[in-house]
Amino acid sequence: MSSSTPDHLPAAAGNENERSADPLDQQVALSATLTSIFRGRFCDLILPDRPITTFSKHQVIYDVGAGERTLFFIQHGFVKVGAVSTGGREIIYDVRKKGDVVGELCASEQLRPDRAVALEETHAVEIPFQEILNVLVTRPDLMVALVEVLCRALKEAYEQVNTLAADGITHRLIRVLIGLATKLGERTGELVEIPTYLTQEEIAQMVAARRERISTALNSLRRRGMVHYSIRGHLVLDVGALESSLA
Repeated sequence: MSSSTPDHLPAAAGNENERSADPLDQQVALSATLTSIFRGRFCDLILPDRPITTFSKHQVIYDVGAGERTLFFIQHGFVKVGAVSTGGREIIYDVRKKGDVVGELCASEQLRPDRAVALEETHAVEIPFQEILNVLVTRPDLMVALVEVLCRALKEAYEQVNTLAADGITHRLIRVLIGLATKLGERTGELVEIPTYLTQEEIAQMVAARRERISTALNSLRRRGMVHYSIRGHLVLDVGALESSLA
């Protein structure tokens, strides 16, 4: 493991409890809820025999203000999903992988309020939202499953919102790292590696904090042996230690 920290900037003094001016709480909650709804059984019904589109690394899949109402079901790769606050700061809701969907907010908005960007070469199936509605009309049995998923996802989403509102930067960062490990992580011995490269700016956008604060917090966690970096610059995490630090 390399001990150097990618994208390091000197730490800046400041308030540990810094908040984002506009965390877009409702949008985050709705995004998490809709994403959960369009996974699983819905994918099995609508994905077979559809063409796959390839997006190159850093390519914008869709941007804020776009009018097409389509969802993208990821078959390979990683995608970051986020928005821009009223203060002009980019905020990342999530990093998604194979089996996930992006573009879900088109279910509630005529114009997209969010954006999605490929973190590496990504393959996805594009499906118009209207076709998904047609599936629901013909499969009323799925409505029960949808309501169950909706309730569970809303609970999880508002827990995320409460974390943004109540926790300091270090605790928010730790929760983001644990979430990345849970969703994306690959076991490497006793540690968990995040198998895609994330810059400190991107991590800062997930935590809703300035990059300098995240640099300071990551260096602190690295000194405590909770965060490492692979030769490729991937985060390697001691999830058990991170979880214990929140107790």
